[in-house]
Amino acid sequence: MKLQEIIRNARKEGKKAYGFVIWTQGEAVKNKLSKLAEEKKIEDIAICYLPDNQKDAYLKLYKIELSDKLHNIVFVYRDKRLSAKFVNLNAKDFKKVEEAFKEITK
Repeated sequence: MKLQEIIRNARKEGKKAYGFVIWTQGEAVKNKLSKLAEEKKIEDIAICYLPDNQKDAYLKLYKIELSDKLHNIVFVYRDKRLSAKFVNLNAKDFKKVEEAFKEITK
């Protein structure tokens, strides 16, 4: 919800902003993510998962080590370049994303 708020506020200021949250548990979370998006009325960010048959390729591409403890990844981009990457982000660490986003929207 916080990411949606950041994206929405940036757009109100006339900035281009997009948000994506990627879960790494594969297709097992598909229904949970759909329900989450519907219940929380998430409209300004993309919530997605890595398909089981492509998970390894994506993790290698983004230089993320596969682990049973890996649950989510948040990327912050500016001008099509990765500015920040957060792995296994939880709510109490979200300030890091807010700071990274402020840095790229100056």
